[in-house]
Amino acid sequence: MNKFKRVIRIALVLSILIVNFFIPLNDNKVEAKTLRDLKDELAAKEKELASGLEQKKLTEQEIENKRQNISNINVEIDNIHKEVETLTKEIETLNEEIKKKEQEIKDIINYYQISNGESAYLEYVFDAADFTDFIYRMAIAEQLSNYNDKLIKEYNETIKKNEQKKKDLANKEIELNEKQKSLEKELASLGSQLGEIMDENVSVEDDIKSVKSLIETYESMNCGLDQDLTTCGDNSTVIPSSNEFYRPVVTGRVSANYGIYYPYGYAMQHYGMDLSRMGHGANVYPIAFGKVAYITERSSCGGNMLYIWHTVNGKAYTSGYFHLADITVKVGDVVTPNTVIAHVGGSSLEYWDSCSTGTHLHLQLATTHIAQGLSFYSRFAAKHFNPRDIITFPPEGEYFYDRTTKY
Repeated sequence: MNKFKRVIRIALVLSILIVNFFIPLNDNKVEAKTLRDLKDELAAKEKELASGLEQKKLTEQEIENKRQNISNINVEIDNIHKEVETLTKEIETLNEEIKKKEQEIKDIINYYQISNGESAYLEYVFDAADFTDFIYRMAIAEQLSNYNDKLIKEYNETIKKNEQKKKDLANKEIELNEKQKSLEKELASLGSQLGEIMDENVSVEDDIKSVKSLIETYESMNCGLDQDLTTCGDNSTVIPSSNEFYRPVVTGRVSANYGIYYPYGYAMQHYGMDLSRMGHGANVYPIAFGKVAYITERSSCGGNMLYIWHTVNGKAYTSGYFHLADITVKVGDVVTPNTVIAHVGGSSLEYWDSCSTGTHLHLQLATTHIAQGLSFYSRFAAKHFNPRDIITFPPEGEYFYDRTTKY
C-alpha cells in the first residue's frame, strides 16, 4: 500500500511538473489591452472572490447543520439503547414476579383443592375454628388465587408490550443508522465541495494579486488608462537597454539543457535550462539590465519564481528564475546585471516546491515583455526559446566559473 501511494505521489508531481514547466499552455482568455481593461478584470475577480467566500460560508453552515443532525441521531440512538436496557430489566423483573405469583397460587391450591368432584380441604381449611371460619378461609384462598392469576396475566401482557417496544426500537435504530450513513455521505460530499471552493478561492486570490501587481507595474511606468499595454513602458527610459547577456550565477554547471531530456528515465520536453552545483543560497543575478515584472511566491511547482523584462539590442525579452530560496527585489524595481535579485533554492528547505529534485536554478526565457492579464505562466511558456540562443554556456555537465566567458 505504501509503495502504491508513493507511485501515486510521483505521478501527481510529474503531472504538475509537466503542466508548469514542460507544456506551453494555450490561454484562450481575452488579454487586457489597456490599464482600464486590467482594472475591469480586477473588479470582476474581486466580485468572483466575494461570491466564492459567500458560497464557502453557506457550505460551511450546511456542513455544520449536517454534523448537528448526526450528533442528534447519535444522542437518539444512545437513548434507544438506554430505553431497551430499561425494558429488558423490567421484563426480567416481571418474569421474577410471575414466578413468585405462580408459587403463591400453588401454595393457595395446597389449601384449597377440588379433586374428582369431591372437596378435599387441606391444612389451611382443616384449621378452621368452625364452619363459618371454614367458609371464610375458603373464600379468601379463592380470591387470592384469582387475584394472582389476574396479576400474572397483566405481567404477561406487559412483557409482551415491552418485547414489542424492543422490536420497534430496534427497527428505529436501524432507520437512524441508515439516516446517519446518508448524512455522513452528504457530509463527505460537502467536505469535498468545500475543498474545491477553497481551492478556487485561493486561485482567484492569486489572480487578484497578479492583476494588482501588473497594475502597479504599469502605473509605475506612467501608462495611461487607455494606452496600449503592448507598447506602454517599452522604452529605454523605463527598462534600461543593454547589448549583451550574462549567466545568472557566477559558478555552476548545466545539469539539464533546453529540449528533450530524461529526468525520470524517459524523454520529456524541457522548456528551460537547469543550473546546479553553485550551492544552496548562492546569489542569482539578472541576465541583463531590466525591470522586475512579476513575482510568484511559494508555488507548489516552481516555488518562488521571479520574472524580469529586458530590452537587448532593441528586442524585448522576459526571463524567468524558478526554485528560489528567496527573492530580494520587488515588482517595478529596475535591476542591473550585478543586482542580486534572489538566492538559489530547490532543496528540501523549500518544502512547498514539489517539482524540485534538488538545489538548482531553472532559467527560462521568452520573447516580448510578458505581463498582460492573468495566466502569466501560460503566456510566458507559449513564447519560450532556448537560453543558449542568446547566452553562452559550456556543454551540459561542464562547469563555468564566471558569468561572461565564451564557450
